[in-house]
Amino acid sequence: MQHYDPAVAKALLRYQIISAYLAADLPRGQRRRMLRQLAERTWLMESGDAVRVKAETIRYWLRRYRRGGFEALKDKPRAARGQQAIPPDLIETACRLKREVPERTLERLITIMEEMQMAPPGLLRRSTLHRALQARGLSARRLQPAERRDLDRFEADYANDLWQSDMLSGSWLPDPKRDGKMRRAHLYAFLDDASRLVLYGRFFFKGDLPALELVFKRALQRYGRPRRVYYDNAKVYRANHMRLICAELGIDRPIYTRPYRPMGHGKIEAFNRYCTTNFIAEVKATAITTLDELNQAFLAWLDQDYNRRRHSALGTSPWQRWHQDAGRVHYLDEEKLRAAFLWREQRKVDKTAVLSLFNQKYKLSAALANKRVEVRYDPERLDQIEIYTDGVFRQRAGTLKISAHRGPRELPPAQPAADDCAPTDYLGHLTQKHRKATAVEPPRAPAAMSLDGFLDILKKRIDQAVFDPQAAERFYHTYGPFDPVQLKTCLDALLRCQPPNLHISVYLQHICDRLIGDF
Repeated sequence: MQHYDPAVAKALLRYQIISAYLAADLPRGQRRRMLRQLAERTWLMESGDAVRVKAETIRYWLRRYRRGGFEALKDKPRAARGQQAIPPDLIETACRLKREVPERTLERLITIMEEMQMAPPGLLRRSTLHRALQARGLSARRLQPAERRDLDRFEADYANDLWQSDMLSGSWLPDPKRDGKMRRAHLYAFLDDASRLVLYGRFFFKGDLPALELVFKRALQRYGRPRRVYYDNAKVYRANHMRLICAELGIDRPIYTRPYRPMGHGKIEAFNRYCTTNFIAEVKATAITTLDELNQAFLAWLDQDYNRRRHSALGTSPWQRWHQDAGRVHYLDEEKLRAAFLWREQRKVDKTAVLSLFNQKYKLSAALANKRVEVRYDPERLDQIEIYTDGVFRQRAGTLKISAHRGPRELPPAQPAADDCAPTDYLGHLTQKHRKATAVEPPRAPAAMSLDGFLDILKKRIDQAVFDPQAAERFYHTYGPFDPVQLKTCLDALLRCQPPNLHISVYLQHICDRLIGDF
C-alpha cells in the first residue's frame, strides 16, 4: 500500500476537474461556456467535503498542466518548513526525545525541554514543532471514526458532588515472584468530576476488589465523602461490598455506564489517555523496576504535574478548582470509615468455640460454641477479626495459639431443663428481678476508654489481693472498650450486695452480662 500524499491527492482532484475540458477539445467560441459549466459543478474531495472552483482557477490549472503535465498540478513544497523559528540543534533534541518515547505528545516534548532547560521558555511553538517532526516522519495524527450517537457533555456543580473511577492497564515491570518474567501493573484512580482532581491512584499487579477498595478508602480519607460515585461495568465495581460501603457511609447508590458505551465516563477516560501518553510512556525512559517505585513516581507526577497544571476546560488547575468548594466537604469519622470497609462472612463456630477463616483458626468465647456468627475482617490484616451476632458486636478474636497449659476456664451458658414441664424456679425469678434492678440502660454505647482507664476503675473497687492485671487486660482486648459511666454503675451495683474480695472472674463475668448482654 502506497503512503498517502496530500499533494498528490490535491493534484488528482485538479486533474479530475480539468480532464473534461481537455477531452472536449472545444473550438474558441465554446470554451468560455465550458469553463462556466465546470465552475457551477460541485466536486467531492477525499475527505468528503464538497467544493466549488472558480472559472479563473480552472483556467490557471489548465495553463500549468499544458506547461508541465501532471507534476505541475502539485503545490511546490515549502523550503525548510518548520525550521525558521526553531534552531536546528533544538529540532534534533526534540527528535531524539520523540524517538526515546514515541508516545510523547507535542505538549509533553515542549514541557520536558523547558523543564529540563533544554530550550528557553516560550521559544517552542506547537505548530512549528509539529511541522519539523512531520518532515522527519515523527509526527502524525491517527484517524478515528466519527461518533454519530448523542454525546452531550455534563459537569457536576461542585467538588465532591460526583466521583468517577476506572482501571487502566499500565507499565510492564519485572515479576518479583518469577525471575526473568514481566508482569503488567494496573492503575485504579478516583477523579472528582467538577474539578478533574485525581483524588488518589495506585498501581497493582492484581486488579481485584481489595485493590480497588484500598484506593477508594484512601480517597475518602483525604478528600471526604462524595455525594455520588460513577463507575463502569467491571465486575469489581458491581461487587456487593462496594454498594454496601456506599450505603453505610451515606453515599448515593452507585451509577454505572451503559454497556459497551464508556463515552459517558469521559473525564476519567480523558485522564487515562493523558496518563498513558504523559506518565506511562515516560516510565520507559526511567530506571523504575518495582511497584513501589512506580507508585512513588505516579504520586509525585500527580502532585507536581497533573493536579497543578492548568486545565483547558476549567481555566485553572484541578487543585485550585477543588479548593474553591472546600467549605462544602464533609469528612468521615475514621472509626466509621474503618468499620465500613471490613469484609463480612457468615461462619459456624464449632463445639470447641473455634472458628476457621481462610485456613486460619480463631478462638472465640465459649458462649458462642455451635452458633452461627458474622465475621468482619480486613482482608489485608487477618491477625484479628470482629464477631457479630444479629448485627451486635460480641468480641474481637485473635488467631488460635495452642500452648502447653489450657487457658482459664470459662463457664458455659446455662442449658434449659429437658423436661416438658419445667419446675417453678423461684430463685431464678428472684435472680431475674435482681438483674433488672441492677441493669444499666442503654445496654451498650460506643465510647473510647483506654486500657489504663479500665484497669484504674477495677483497682479502685475490688480488693488488691484478688486483682489480676493480666486477666483484666485480656478481657478488655476481647470485649472492650466500655463506657466509663456504665462500667462504674455496673460495678457499684454489684458491690452493694457482694464483697470486694471475690475472684476477679466474678466481676468480669458480671461486666460481660450487664454491658454486653446475653449471647
